[in-house]
Amino acid sequence: MKPLIWPALLVCLGFAVYFPSLNFGFILDDHRFTGDPRIQESGHLFDYFTNYVWAQFTGGPPSFYRPLFVLWLRINFLVSELSPCGWHFLSVAKHLLVGIVLWYLIYKLLRDPLAAFAAAALFLLHPSHAESVSWVTVPDPLLTLCLLLSLLFYVKYTYSLSAVTEYSARKSRKPSERKSAGSGKWLAASVVTYFAALLVKETAIVFPVVIVVLALCASGMSGESEGKNGTGVRGRALWQLARFAGITLVYLLIRWIVLDGRLAPATQHLPFSTVVLSWPATLWFYVKAMLWPVKSYAFADPTVIESFSVRGVLAPLLGLLLCALALIAAFAWAWKSAAHETERDATRVRFGLIAGILLLILPLLPALNLNALNPGDFLHGRYVYSPLAGLSLLIAVGLHLAGRLRWVLLCAAGALAIAFVPLTWSQEQQWKDDSTVFTIGHELAPHNRPVARNLADTRVRAALLIADEGRCDEAMPVFDEVNREFPDDWYTWAGRGICFVQRNDFPHAEEALHRAADLSHDPTVVQQWQALRAQMGLPASVAPN
Repeated sequence: MKPLIWPALLVCLGFAVYFPSLNFGFILDDHRFTGDPRIQESGHLFDYFTNYVWAQFTGGPPSFYRPLFVLWLRINFLVSELSPCGWHFLSVAKHLLVGIVLWYLIYKLLRDPLAAFAAAALFLLHPSHAESVSWVTVPDPLLTLCLLLSLLFYVKYTYSLSAVTEYSARKSRKPSERKSAGSGKWLAASVVTYFAALLVKETAIVFPVVIVVLALCASGMSGESEGKNGTGVRGRALWQLARFAGITLVYLLIRWIVLDGRLAPATQHLPFSTVVLSWPATLWFYVKAMLWPVKSYAFADPTVIESFSVRGVLAPLLGLLLCALALIAAFAWAWKSAAHETERDATRVRFGLIAGILLLILPLLPALNLNALNPGDFLHGRYVYSPLAGLSLLIAVGLHLAGRLRWVLLCAAGALAIAFVPLTWSQEQQWKDDSTVFTIGHELAPHNRPVARNLADTRVRAALLIADEGRCDEAMPVFDEVNREFPDDWYTWAGRGICFVQRNDFPHAEEALHRAADLSHDPTVVQQWQALRAQMGLPASVAPN
């Protein structure tokens, strides 16, 4: 079968699964991004690189520096304007492109198109990706695309380096130098795409660890003897690391300047002991999202563990240890099985094995910095997008080395992919609109305070529309219920004020609008409140507290 058939099949599979999302609307942060003047208007390109993500909002938190992600959103707007269908189509296309690059990376490493296809298909169809694909302003797919391209270019660099070494052994030095310059272009491309990943999302900063470990293991690929040229191999590894470290320092300097001298602004201040005790339950959540995606992991109750307990610390820790032992055993088996390949193929298989392990583990580490995440709402299935690429690479290695069990395991992978389809269809339905997102989110995480607050805000916005139609008898119970749970929600106070005005209950309307003005300082609300005071014959110059 021609190699191009496999990516075409991946596109068909992925598009068939995510086709329903083309009918979804904008949700959550989509509204802010699509309404951002920097996204809708030209002339803001420089601002993308000199300001933080939320700079368009008064009082927006200076916590994210992601200029290429914002540029991607600008491209979305140029192509689709405010059409949700267009934005969703580009989101699906981006996910499919990640799957194709993953397939090609595995194919270059293993020269096994069927194993690469099976692994890439499992990645594309995995239910935990429903959040990252159906929510169009999630940066993780674009981040993973850049990281996989960086790794692919690095693989091409090592292959070119291997060809240089072999050529040097047979020919004169000058042609070898020309070939070496060619291999250097692949290394430069790897560095550039890594820098692009940093500009999409800051968690890419763990990627140089992948490069330095692979560089130290690449001597077999370059055909060099460790005993004779070991120093040269290590020196080359250090030189490669220096390039990635240098571009990382440039990024950190830019980030430090843009974020006013703060590299990683804290969002909460949990004690270090609490953060450490919370790690086992946090990691166990992500393990379940990858290995048991029978339900949505879009939201979860926070795993903030303040003291040691069997259920909160020991049980998830034992689960992690069992998974680690299984991973180590599988790694040892694959490493040993690779010895039956030719020397060159064994090196490539082990290269893929190491890359898969590192891509599986390293992208999860930033998610352990709980003090940099959203308080009370820091567990999300979208954080396993990049780790699942690493897991898929490991699956491909296992299928490649399975020997007599190869077809049995391929059939099992096919059955698993088929099982993923209805699960993904089901889980992507959560993302069709704000109300569905938070209704299901509240069912998944009843003790997640931010989710409950967002669900309340969604209900209040719907009630405000009803109130504007004069149906306050239906809207008022919603305002009262939300007001009891969230007395500082100014939307509910404004809604109550509107309904009291419709009922000609001006004293209660003035009280409600006064409270809304105090909480929001919104000019429109303040104007409504002062206009009502003027109508009641009260001083109109009173300012909110």
